Amino acid sequence: MLGAAKTVKQVYPMNQIPKKLKRLLAEQADRAWEAEMRVALVALAERFDQWRAGALSCDELDQSVHAYHNGIARDIWKRYAGNDPVLPVARAVALGILERESVPPEVLAQIAGLVDLFARGADDDDEEGDA
Repeated sequence: MLGAAKTVKQVYPMNQIPKKLKRLLAEQADRAWEAEMRVALVALAERFDQWRAGALSCDELDQSVHAYHNGIARDIWKRYAGNDPVLPVARAVALGILERESVPPEVLAQIAGLVDLFARGADDDDEEGDA
C-alpha cells in the first residue's frame, strides 16, 4: 500500500526511472490510448452508420458528436495527456485494456503494485454495482 503520507509520484518518481524504461512506458501508454480511443470511436461510428441509414437525424448525430467530444474523448485525453505514463499504463493493464502478456516484463515489474491497486479498485466497483 502506498501509505497516507506518500503520493504516487513519491513512490514511482519518473526522474529516477531509466530512459529505456520511460520510453517503454510511453509506448505502452500510446498503445493504451489507441485501444481506448478505438472503442470510443467505434461507438461514434455506429451513430454515423445509423444517420446514414436514416435512423438518426442530423441533430441527433450532432448531439452524439458533441457528447463524444466533451465526454469520453476528453476523459481519455486527460488520462493520457500528462508526462507521467505510470498511472495510465497500470490502469490499462489492470482493466485489461493492455494484456499483461503484451507488456514488456520490465514495465510490469515497475508498475506491479499500482496494477494490483487498480485491479482491487475495479473489483470493488464491480461488487458495489452488484449490491
